[in-house]
Amino acid sequence: MSHSFPVRIFYEDTDMAGVVYYANYLRYIERARSD
Repeated sequence: MSHSFPVRIFYEDTDMAGVVYYANYLRYIERARSD
C-alpha cells in the first residue's frame, strides 16, 4: 500500500544547503495523516 501527498516545501523548512531539515518531516507526515 502506498500513499502520495504533495507538499510545498518552503525556504524556512530547509537548512543552509537547501535540504529539508529532518525534524520537519514529522510536520509533513502529520499533515498527510490528517488530510
